Amino acid sequence: MSRLGHLIGRLRSQVGLAAAALGVALAMLSGALTPIEDALAALRFQALQRAPSHQITVVEIDVPSLRAAGRWPWGRDRFATAIGNLQAAGAKVVAFDVDFSANSTATTDKALADAIAARPGSVILPTFVQPVRRADGRTSLVETSPLRGLSTEALLASVNIPIDPDGRVRRYTYGFGADETYRPSMGASLAQTPQQRRDSFLIDYAARVGEIDHLSFEDVYSNRFDPRLVRGRSILIGATALELGDEFATPQAGTVNGVYLHALAFENLTSGRAMTTPPAWMTFALACLLIFFLRANHQTARGSLSRRHVAVGVGLLTLPILLQNLAPVSLSVAPLVAAQLACLLWATQAELARRARSIIEEREAGLLHQALHEPETGLPNRRALLSEVTSRMQGAEGGALAVVAIGIDRYPTMRGAVGYSLSNLIVRGVAARLQAVCGDGQVAHLSTSVLGLVLHRADTHTLLADLKRLETLDPGHEVAGHPVDAFIKLGVSHRTSTQDDPERLLENAALALDEARRLNRRLVTFEAETYVDPSLNLALMTEMRRGLHAGEISLHYQPKLTLTDSAVHSVEALVRWRHPVRGPIAPDSFIGIAEETGAIRELTEWTLERALRDRAALKASGHDVVVSVNLSGRLLADRGFCDNVQAMMAGRDHGICLEITETAVIENPTAATASIAAFRAAGLKVSIDDYGVGLSSLSYLKMLDADELKIDKSLVVAVAQSQRDRLILKSTIDLAHSLGMSVVAEGVETADVQAALALMGCDAIQGYLISRPVPLADLTEFLTGWGETPRLAAVG
Repeated sequence: MSRLGHLIGRLRSQVGLAAAALGVALAMLSGALTPIEDALAALRFQALQRAPSHQITVVEIDVPSLRAAGRWPWGRDRFATAIGNLQAAGAKVVAFDVDFSANSTATTDKALADAIAARPGSVILPTFVQPVRRADGRTSLVETSPLRGLSTEALLASVNIPIDPDGRVRRYTYGFGADETYRPSMGASLAQTPQQRRDSFLIDYAARVGEIDHLSFEDVYSNRFDPRLVRGRSILIGATALELGDEFATPQAGTVNGVYLHALAFENLTSGRAMTTPPAWMTFALACLLIFFLRANHQTARGSLSRRHVAVGVGLLTLPILLQNLAPVSLSVAPLVAAQLACLLWATQAELARRARSIIEEREAGLLHQALHEPETGLPNRRALLSEVTSRMQGAEGGALAVVAIGIDRYPTMRGAVGYSLSNLIVRGVAARLQAVCGDGQVAHLSTSVLGLVLHRADTHTLLADLKRLETLDPGHEVAGHPVDAFIKLGVSHRTSTQDDPERLLENAALALDEARRLNRRLVTFEAETYVDPSLNLALMTEMRRGLHAGEISLHYQPKLTLTDSAVHSVEALVRWRHPVRGPIAPDSFIGIAEETGAIRELTEWTLERALRDRAALKASGHDVVVSVNLSGRLLADRGFCDNVQAMMAGRDHGICLEITETAVIENPTAATASIAAFRAAGLKVSIDDYGVGLSSLSYLKMLDADELKIDKSLVVAVAQSQRDRLILKSTIDLAHSLGMSVVAEGVETADVQAALALMGCDAIQGYLISRPVPLADLTEFLTGWGETPRLAAVG
C-alpha cells in the first residue's frame, strides 16, 4: 500500500512538473507575461537610474514655439536660421525629426538648402517608411525622404521606431535595408554606429529622460540660449507639442515623444547600454530548472520548501539587477517568476482553492453591491430601480404602478455652499424621507441631483394620495448642525398599458421632471399626447432639407407702409412650407426645431439667397424695395455664417435688411454687437425685431448700431387701449429717432391704430391692415396696384 502510494506520489510529481513547464511555455508564447515583465523591468530601471551623458541636446518644437510662429507647418527659413544659430554656437551635428518630404515655398526651401550646404555632412535629415496602397489594392512599404534639393548635402537617417503588438516601444533598430538601400536609424547615426547593422536592441530606460538637456526651438530661433548646451554636442530637433502628435507609449516611462526616444537610443549606444536579452529557449530552460528545484512532494519538508521559495524570490529580485548593472543584459524574469508561482500554486493547491472560493464569493457580493448602488451616497442606483420596477410589474398584474423622478432644486448651488460630503448627506436625507413616506417604495439615486422612486399600490386613488404626500414633503433638513432646505420637484410616469417597459417609464418620468423644472411646478405627470418624440423632430429636419431642394418651401412677403408718403419701400420675407403629405406646416412648428438642431443656418442661407433673387425680379418689374429677412439669434455667434453672408452680399445690389430679435441681442450682446458691425460693413441694413417682448433694455439700443427698430405687436395693439401705453410707445419712438433709427410698428390691423402711430411719429407700419404675407407674384401685383391707387386692405 505504501509502495502504491509512493508510485502515485511520484506520478503526481511528474505530472505536476510537466504541467508547470507546459504552463510556463504557453504563457511565454501567448504574451501573457508581458505586463509582468514590463513591471519587473521597470523596477530594474528604477533601481539603476543614471544621469544622461549630456552629449546630446534636444531642441523642442513645443507650444511656445508654435505660438510664436503663429502657424504650422513653418516656413523652412526658420529651420535654416536655427541651423545657423546652432552651428555658430559649436554644434557638432544637427539632426531633424521633422518631415521635409513636401515642397514649402521656393524661397524657404532654398534658405534651408543653403544652410545645410554651408557645412556639408553636418546635418541629418529624416526618412521614414510608410505603407502605401497600390492601384491593384495591395499595400507596399515606401520610404519617404526629404526633398532632393535638401538632402544633397545632408546625411539621411530613418526615424521609424518599431512598435510591439501591444502598442508600446521596447526596442530600437540600428538600421533598415541593406547595401545601397541601407538607412541607419537616427539614434545609430548620431552615435556613429557601424553601418549595415539591421538588428535591434532593448532600450535601457534607466537613463533619466527628463534630465536630457533640451532647449525650446523658439529660443534657438531667437538665438537666446546657453551655448554651453550646444557646443560640441549632437543636436536633435523634433516635436514635443501635443497637437503635433509625435508620442509613443512605453512600458516603463509612460508616453514619450519620438524625439526623446531617438535621444535615449543615442544615450544607450554611446554609453554601451544597448541591451540584449537571452534567447527564449535559454529562459525556458532556466524556468524548468527552477521548477525542478522548487518541486513539491510528500518528502519535501514545508519549512525547507519555504526557505527555497524565499531564496529564489530574493534572487529573482536582486540577481537580474546585478547582472544588468554589470553588463547590458536584460534577463527575462517573468517566466522565472511564473515558474515559481506555478510551484507555489502546486504546493498549496488545496489551501488556495479554499481561499479562492471564499474570495470569489466575497468579491461577487461586493461587485453585486457596487453594481446596484451609487458609491457616493450608498443608495440603490438606476440599475437597481429598473430591476425593482421589473419585479413589481411581474409580481402583481393588478393595481396602479408609477415611476417618479425626484429632482432636488438648486442642487449645484447648495453643493457649492456646503461641499460634496454634506450635499451627499442631504441626498441621503431626502431619500430617507421619501422612503419613510412611501413605506415599501424603492428609492434610488439616478444622477447627481435626481432620485428615483417606484410606487405600486392597490388602486389609483391610493397611489395619487401617496404622490400628494410626496408633493408636500417637508424640505427642511439639518446638516452639521445647520438648517438646510432641499425643495424637490416630481416627474411622474404612470403605467397605462402592459406595453410600458421599465426603461420607458423611467425615461418618461425624467421627461416629466424636466417639464416640472421648466414650468417651476412641484409635480408634473407625463402625458404621451403632449410629448413630441425627438426622433420625429430629426425626421422633420430631414424632410425640411429635402423640401428646400424640392421646391416645397417658399417665401411670402408682407409689405411695410411708410406713413410719410403712403408708399411701400420695404417688405418682410416669411418662410412658408407646404408639405406634400402633411400639407401646410406652420413656421412655429419647424423653425424652433431648426434652431435647436442646427438646421437654422441652412434654412437662413437659403432664405437670403431666395430673397436676393426675388428682389432682383421685383426690381426688374419696376419695384425697388428693401427685403427684410429674419435672423435667428443662434446665428449671431456663428462666425462662419457671418462670413458667408458677407461673401453672399459682396458686389451685389442686395437691398437686404436683417431683422434680429431683441431677446437675441440681450442674451449675447457681445456677439450681437460684433455681428451687427460686420453686417453693416457689408452694406446690410439691420433691424431690431420684436422690441418690447422681453426685458427691453435702453442700454442695448444705445450700444447697437442698427438702422431700424421694430416694435412688437403686443405694444402696438395696446396703443388703442391705454394712455399709459401710448406714452410708453411715444417715448420709445422718440428715443429710436434720437439714436438715428427709423421705427416700424408690426401687427397693425385697424385704421385707428394707424392714425395713432402716425401722430406719434412712427415711420412705417406692417400688418393685415396693409396686406397679409403673399407670394412673389401676388406681391408684384399688389405693388403695381398700390403704386397706381394707394389703399388700405381690409382686415381679416
